[in-house]
Amino acid sequence: MRKEWENAYEESLRCFRCGYCQPTCPTYIISGREDSVARGRNFLAKTIHEDQVELSPEHKDTIFECLLCGACNDNCASDVKTQYIMMVARNKYINKMGQPPLQKFVFNELLPHPDRFFKMMKLAAFGKRSGLSGLAQALRVFGWFGKGIANMEGLVKTLPAKFFTEQIKQLEIPGTDKNIKVGYFVGCGINFAFPDVGNATVNLLSKTGFTVEILENICCGLPASGYGDLEASQNVARANIEIFEKSGCDIIVSECGSCSSFLTEYEQLLANDDEWSERAKKASQKIMDVNSFLTKFELKADFVSKEANTVTYHDPCHLSHYLKITNEPRKLINQIQDIQYKELPEANWCCGGAGTYNIAHHDLSMKILERKMDNLEKINATVLLSSCPGCLVQLSFGTRKFRKPVIVKHIVELLNDSLI
Repeated sequence: MRKEWENAYEESLRCFRCGYCQPTCPTYIISGREDSVARGRNFLAKTIHEDQVELSPEHKDTIFECLLCGACNDNCASDVKTQYIMMVARNKYINKMGQPPLQKFVFNELLPHPDRFFKMMKLAAFGKRSGLSGLAQALRVFGWFGKGIANMEGLVKTLPAKFFTEQIKQLEIPGTDKNIKVGYFVGCGINFAFPDVGNATVNLLSKTGFTVEILENICCGLPASGYGDLEASQNVARANIEIFEKSGCDIIVSECGSCSSFLTEYEQLLANDDEWSERAKKASQKIMDVNSFLTKFELKADFVSKEANTVTYHDPCHLSHYLKITNEPRKLINQIQDIQYKELPEANWCCGGAGTYNIAHHDLSMKILERKMDNLEKINATVLLSSCPGCLVQLSFGTRKFRKPVIVKHIVELLNDSLI
């Protein structure tokens, strides 16, 4: 990963330390510390690379407490990719300080193997539904979180008895348009936590008239990359690219903002791999988020809400800051008749979920979430929509924790329920 470290260093040199990242950085707003904002983090990476500072455990919080939300890019005149610098810095950190064995096991032996991951999640789901919380904890699969594992139990209210891949009956849904074949990328969050979202997505995709294939893909690789295990992430990317190629799909659609974003980054992830770089580029160019897809290929149907709700929308970081997809979901929402749409203050601020950030950095995550819930209260919405399962988990937890009488849904659920 020497090339990535050199690239990250070059990226850090473009940071002028102007401070415009400060008002957009959730962790800086909460902590007020210089090492909690983009310019401080970039400066640390620069000085480590130049051997002015020796990388040590005291730098762990600075490197790993970054949400990787990308909000700093919005105010950065140089468009410094702090999130990329921090992911590479994490790789540098675990290579020097060591990686928790269980973390390495999950990223290399569990996520790339659906059958193993499926069995583990089945056991965890049973434990959650039966109230045997100790069962899920006894797995200790995510044991590198330490005491944070206890927070994992409360974040998810329940887990389904049947996952999406168990519910779906057809792996291919033929359409009338023979010119385009659409692949549906099944994200882990949708499969194991929100199968109803998956079913809603497939139903909407089938209404476009294109042939839809439910791909038998594996994890997109973002969790491994987020913790600095770039090697594991690259291995996952190669496996998925092969799956995409064999499917023959022209477009790969995901309703998970995080998956949609990271799949487009395969080109960058494998840019230094001569054998895979061109294949990764072609795969990345096929990716479309469901909001973009449904906006481009409009359904010939009307949408009427069954209830007169006041609806608002939270922008997932990977959609708004990475992919710049903000207008599309709002356009889709405003197609629905008999609802009132209200814009959520700071809609594009991170909710604090950020994958497993709400476990690894629970206290900081909850302060960020509280700000989001305070903004939600200002508009008296009855339905809060988003486009990422990680956000759905965090926002749903927020409504329970802070006692907000608001229903949290994925945007495709509301669209599908309103379809007439």
